Amino acid sequence: MAQTQPDPGAVDKPSEPAPKGDGRFRIADLSSFHANPDKFFEFSYRQTLHDMVEAVIEAEAPVREDILAQRIARAHGWQRTGRRIRDQIAKHLREVDRTEESSGDFLWKRGTVASRVAYRPPAGPAHRRAVGEIAIAELSDVVEANLALLEEDDPPLVLARLIDVERLSASARSRLEEAIERTRP
Repeated sequence: MAQTQPDPGAVDKPSEPAPKGDGRFRIADLSSFHANPDKFFEFSYRQTLHDMVEAVIEAEAPVREDILAQRIARAHGWQRTGRRIRDQIAKHLREVDRTEESSGDFLWKRGTVASRVAYRPPAGPAHRRAVGEIAIAELSDVVEANLALLEEDDPPLVLARLIDVERLSASARSRLEEAIERTRP
């Protein structure tokens, strides 16, 4: 059977999105919900909010609490996530576990909190997370899987490159140092 050679002049087609369950991070898709900003604070709308919270937790946990609130606010067409919105969403967080970290509180599916969980690279450019949005347990996983980075001159920079961080800000460096210190033998 003859092998075909790739056409050097061919234009690459965008790849299909990776299937769910492939270990990549995806922002929750809330487009299937009938978001109604006029009913957001009404008792009759609680089930919709509860279902939206569950969808974000299912897709993204561990996820920072403020990020979950932003996702739901954006689904309702709001650019800001004020206290009243956050308070309304918080009513639906009783069934999740929570960890406090330097960058904020992370929400986990009940019973899944761990000191180390598999790092989830983004499923594509639209699914990238800032370093502060990644749980220390995930960052620690990358360090643990690449212990040789501890011997480098600048371990946080090496870690940043491993997770495809393009620009290492001071706050991101501090967060990566935290993960490194947590993992250091």
